[in-house]
Amino acid sequence: MIYRFGAFAIDPSIFELRQHGKPVPIEPQVFNVLLHLIQNRDHVVSRDELIAAVWDGRAVSDTTLSSRIFAARRAVGDSGEAQQVIRTISRRGFRFVAELNCDGEDSEDAGATSQTEAGQSGAADPHADPGPARVLIADMPPPAAATDTRQAAVMPVLAVLPFKIASAGLDEYFCDGLTEDIISNLTHFRELRVIASGSSFHFKSRDVPLPEIAARLGADYIVDGSVRREGDRLRVAVELIEAATGVSIWADRYDRPMGDIFAVQDAVTQMIAASLGVRMQDTALTRALRKSPAELDAYDCLLHARRYTATLDEAMHAEARDLLEKAIALDPNYAEAHALLANVYLAEHRFAANPRPEPIERALEMALKAVQLDPHSAYAHCWLAIVHYFRKDIGKFEAEAARALDLNPTDPEILAEVGHYLSFMGAFDRGVPLSRRAQALNPLHPGWYHFSFARLHYRERDYEETLIDVQRISMPDFFWTHLISAAALGQLGRAEAPDALARMHEVRPGVSAAAEMDKWNVPAEDQAHILEGLRRAGLEG
Repeated sequence: MIYRFGAFAIDPSIFELRQHGKPVPIEPQVFNVLLHLIQNRDHVVSRDELIAAVWDGRAVSDTTLSSRIFAARRAVGDSGEAQQVIRTISRRGFRFVAELNCDGEDSEDAGATSQTEAGQSGAADPHADPGPARVLIADMPPPAAATDTRQAAVMPVLAVLPFKIASAGLDEYFCDGLTEDIISNLTHFRELRVIASGSSFHFKSRDVPLPEIAARLGADYIVDGSVRREGDRLRVAVELIEAATGVSIWADRYDRPMGDIFAVQDAVTQMIAASLGVRMQDTALTRALRKSPAELDAYDCLLHARRYTATLDEAMHAEARDLLEKAIALDPNYAEAHALLANVYLAEHRFAANPRPEPIERALEMALKAVQLDPHSAYAHCWLAIVHYFRKDIGKFEAEAARALDLNPTDPEILAEVGHYLSFMGAFDRGVPLSRRAQALNPLHPGWYHFSFARLHYRERDYEETLIDVQRISMPDFFWTHLISAAALGQLGRAEAPDALARMHEVRPGVSAAAEMDKWNVPAEDQAHILEGLRRAGLEG
């Protein structure tokens, strides 16, 4: 079935929008929005209906939905002022209003429909009843099933129930607002499918058991919580429950002085969302590790590959590269897999891990593809930023990093990555606060989160503190660990300095410290300072 309007044709069978016969670039979600509006053009499509069809019921902000409508209009030459194709019906939703013809090579009825709509003269009748064509369209499979192969991946589905009032001194609106904010923050984690608040709030009274709530919502996990006020302090308890077993797999409490109630609400929701995002990924990985290689889907492959980013182990790098290439073969539209593969390809340049030709070029290709597939993926923009960093295009690095932080300000990994590279290039005033925030949001963070502080303390000539940072980094097979350690020990005149220098050369035989620092965009002043420490440790030249 092909749907034609004006100079445009949309063909769901090959996921293509054409103008005058030529393909028009369009994002997958934007395509699905446009197609759903066409399929349901006989009525106003509400916001909730559109989210249920295109986002599979996940919580979506008004900004996200508006951006997709804007992009759909732009793709078909429409605008918010003209609204000749997609009309906004105030407070109700959206409707496809352009004149439409349908044809399909495999259906005689479809051909008859096309002729009926066009009329005997071939001109479209603007008052024709679209019902017959709609019946045929309704027989088609939903667009998400045909085009978004990620739906087949076993991605965790999460439902956040409205937080309960556990004491006097709080009103229902505060608890509901807290819940809505947590759901909104969780939607920024692109690998979680979060049930929309409109569905979760149906179970506000908890009048049915949690397993039944989960079954009705199609949720793998339930977040249940309560809010208590004790004097001038606010206490929020939150629990993550596995729906199938009813077992609590994570719980925490957040205790804050009331002060500015809105500031408290914002701080608590971001902490909970970040903790849940990290915990859900860990839980999904545990489940994926039970599968055999043949059973792995695209999402499982990505979870397995993520283990490399925590350890930077060279053997695990090769495994991660293979897994991510498999993930993309299974799902060519999986933006997060493209972004992580950009990370893994770039490691061939950053760390000389299992190098193959042109790693930066391959990393750039993957990162650009990730952003193209999902412009609202913070992780994709983050890795496009880091690729630009190693291409020495600092302007683009800064722009993409800002975009990533704007899209998900509560993802500890993105905060740490951006803070890490800002600190390496000497922008400590911006980088270190991001690293501190990442550590606060993810208390069980990997050791590399401390590199910002090691760089800062060495710059400040606090060499003892630098050595403490190196211990916290705890990455004995990473070149930079020994470079900073040897320099700090050299500055302190310690007897262990030559051993640290020897270990640096052992980890990366023949590498030049100056070349490595230049690769990582360390400022000239800092390079000279570090080289001074290395020479005191025994570096020749």
